Amino acid sequence: MITHIRMKNFKSWKDSGEVELAPLTGFFGTNSSGKSSLLQMLLLLKQNVGHLKSREIREIIFFGDTNSLVNLGGFHEVIHGHEQEEQLKLEFGCKLKEPFKMPIYGMKANGQFGDVLVLIDNFTFNTVIHEVGIDLLIDRFRYNFEACDISEVEWVRGFLQHTDLLERQHSQQISGGNCYGGPYQGQPHHLLRSLSGAFENLFSDIYYLGPTRVDPQRRYSWNGSHPKHIRQWGNQTIVALLSARVRKLKTLHKAEELPIEERVSYWLQEMELAHSFSLDWVSQSSTEYEVRIQKSPESAPVTLVDVGYGLAQFLPVLVLCYYAPEESTLILEQPGIHLHPKVQSQLADLIIEVITERNLQILIESHSEHLLNRLQRRIAEEKISVDKTALYFCRNDEGVSAIERLKMDEFGNITNWPENFFGDEMGDLFAMTKAQRERQKKAEG
Repeated sequence: MITHIRMKNFKSWKDSGEVELAPLTGFFGTNSSGKSSLLQMLLLLKQNVGHLKSREIREIIFFGDTNSLVNLGGFHEVIHGHEQEEQLKLEFGCKLKEPFKMPIYGMKANGQFGDVLVLIDNFTFNTVIHEVGIDLLIDRFRYNFEACDISEVEWVRGFLQHTDLLERQHSQQISGGNCYGGPYQGQPHHLLRSLSGAFENLFSDIYYLGPTRVDPQRRYSWNGSHPKHIRQWGNQTIVALLSARVRKLKTLHKAEELPIEERVSYWLQEMELAHSFSLDWVSQSSTEYEVRIQKSPESAPVTLVDVGYGLAQFLPVLVLCYYAPEESTLILEQPGIHLHPKVQSQLADLIIEVITERNLQILIESHSEHLLNRLQRRIAEEKISVDKTALYFCRNDEGVSAIERLKMDEFGNITNWPENFFGDEMGDLFAMTKAQRERQKKAEG
């Protein structure tokens, strides 16, 4: 799970400060306030994991193209205020799904030197990007030791630090010489290689769905492939459903787990978007399939093309929530776009369910007050605890973005509600009443 992000000189962000992330993190705010940029930072790092593996691309850092997760142009477009001499700094912290183990040569609990097994379960990664280069710095990570009388040691900016060790002057700079008073024997190279693997694993479990999704089709072809992701436009949504159907037959799932199609049908009915949902062959000799939606018990089944646009745009969100592996991180931009306010509210219930049951981390960017209101209600009802949420309001003043965390108590109350957070509703009602009175006076006069 990603525990925090921070960016300096990234687009409209001079310095975001440390933005804490929770299992459910929401970014709200006005247009062009910097909400999307907070997510784009992670997408930039994710696409550079693939970039580093590719021998065809030789840029120092890959800012993207028309086919990548995010297309940021180049350093000049990304750096805050187009100040070329500035440094772009991107930082994130993470809690690893599975700590990785690494033996180092150091002092054991018995005072003798030898191999000590290190467990690393979280670290902070800092990237400094210049116009002509890039520096990578493991800013902070935490050791957990086995068979050692020291439970934890934290490495901060290249130093091993621990109170007892510092008092005994056993803490040495990692780049040379000793560790716990013993030879380090080139461990930094092995350590960074292990952390690099953890970095790749972390970002391979991040799934992104953009605000614009592909238009529905009357028929879908499937050649038996099994995609890892439904892709950022949702164009692999139906293929993912077919893939999950086949894999379900080949594996034993826990009794309480339901096939993805059943979860899709349940939520479409719960949200009153459809009475039934089916995915069937056009014919048994064909590789083409049709999605059929029945709006009500009396209505005839129709294809996705023939139902409301909102359902087709929402289906990728729904499928991704169950197709992504457990303990993944989902980044969803405008997940409730084109949805009725009632369904936007129920979207909060869907998100709470998959966070709770599938242990997902979900980061959303939204303008929906209905989603937020339902989330406040569920916190009051103890369906989700307030400490599992982190909600932020973003604003942009004279080209510089700022972020403020919404202070929510255990009853769902927000104590620092920003002015005109979702527009001036009371102002509109007052103006409407005033206009009505003036029209009545004219009619009477």
